[in-house]
Amino acid sequence: MRITNNMMRNNAQLHIQKNKVAYNKYFEQFSSQKKIQKPSDDPTIAVRSLKFRTTLVEVQQYRANCRDAEGWMDATEEPMKKANTVLDTMIDYVTQAANGTNTYDDRETIAKQLRQNADFIFQQNANSDFAGRYLFTGYRTDVPLLFSANQSNATYTISENLEVESIRSFSYVYGGAAFDETKTADEYASDAPEYLSSHRIRVSYQDCDDSDVQVTYKDADGNEVSVTATVKKIADDAKFNDHYKPGDGEIYFVPETGELVFGDGIYDSVRAGSDLNVSYSKTNFKENDIRPEHYFECTSVDNETGVTKNFSATREQEINYQINFSQNLTVNTLGCNAFDMDVNRIVDSIYEVIQNLEITEKDLQNVNKRIADCNQDDTATLEKLNELKKQIESKMTLQNTVLTNSYSEAITVFQQAKNTLNVAVADHGARYARMKMTESKLESLEIDTKESKSENEEVDLEEAYVNYTEADLLYQASLQATSKILGSSLLNYI
Repeated sequence: MRITNNMMRNNAQLHIQKNKVAYNKYFEQFSSQKKIQKPSDDPTIAVRSLKFRTTLVEVQQYRANCRDAEGWMDATEEPMKKANTVLDTMIDYVTQAANGTNTYDDRETIAKQLRQNADFIFQQNANSDFAGRYLFTGYRTDVPLLFSANQSNATYTISENLEVESIRSFSYVYGGAAFDETKTADEYASDAPEYLSSHRIRVSYQDCDDSDVQVTYKDADGNEVSVTATVKKIADDAKFNDHYKPGDGEIYFVPETGELVFGDGIYDSVRAGSDLNVSYSKTNFKENDIRPEHYFECTSVDNETGVTKNFSATREQEINYQINFSQNLTVNTLGCNAFDMDVNRIVDSIYEVIQNLEITEKDLQNVNKRIADCNQDDTATLEKLNELKKQIESKMTLQNTVLTNSYSEAITVFQQAKNTLNVAVADHGARYARMKMTESKLESLEIDTKESKSENEEVDLEEAYVNYTEADLLYQASLQATSKILGSSLLNYI
């Protein structure tokens, strides 16, 4: 076969071009430290690179979500721990009060301290916010847990589920003598106070509306029973406490105190059943009262415009963060699942008992003053006043017993509130621990993904340098060989 100069030239250019391509390839790898410059260089590497980069972006976003979740959960944990500590203090206070003899000043100090502690739990902790969002209000992070001012422009109809076991027997003082110039000593004696008991449960608010109150429950056979409670205002029977003496099949509702008082017969039926629910209305809320929509299913009606708002699923408002592939974490804790409103209610009850006792003490002081001012020769008047004093002292003794019982009840309520809070803290801690484990796993996954991405995309510098040097030598050699071949022609042999 005859080889012409043209053929040799063409072959030489082809080989030079191939060497230049290889030279350029290894030069770009060495200078960029990447295996490929465009997907067509190696589609397999390109596809794997896209997968690694996508995974890395997702992992980094999940780690960012974990950091956000950690911030929210750290901010949530601190108020619950502080509230737990305060409940311990409150238990200590009422334990000392229940086991000791307390003067007027002691009672005042204890009551004020309990009120301050209860306010600290709800105002400084349950109403906490984080970066402008309230921590314990579920989806309504822009709405505080408490009313920021007195409110009476809307009427709430509240549906509250109560624990049947929370219906307690309680003691109270019924009747009692009061000064009346026309009464005799025997009439004062007939007005002797009585120490009685009844069964009651408190709803979560006091100063409720005196509208219809509907009580429903399931009896022992599972049948739903509905009873309309009779509204009994304290102002109508302040002297004898008749609002604590319902008939056998009656339920009284005391709007000022938010108490449901059960007659003996219906109490037995309710205690044997389950699913106790009470529906009642409240219009006047004070500053720092808890907003009902955060704790109960309720309806709010604007008293000016008539606009109605319905609030439901209060205990199922979970704020979820995606912290890993197909893994969601609930970061929030609901106030209704952590902070028991009974804490406020028992403190209100203690205040009420102390107030009644103080009124009786003032009555005793007035009687003592009348006795001191009375003419010692006026035996009839002195006999009346001494009998009145005896009855008032008896009433004070009974009221002190009621107060001691209230302290004992408070210990139970505070301990139950502490148990509720501990469950919320434990649940929060379990979710927090899971989040930290996931975050640690994501950190390892990010490192592994970066390493795999680097192995897939980046070249080994030593290998790249060797390849680049080899390609350079081949290219230079091909140029030299070609120059020698193309430099000779047929004329050199003539």
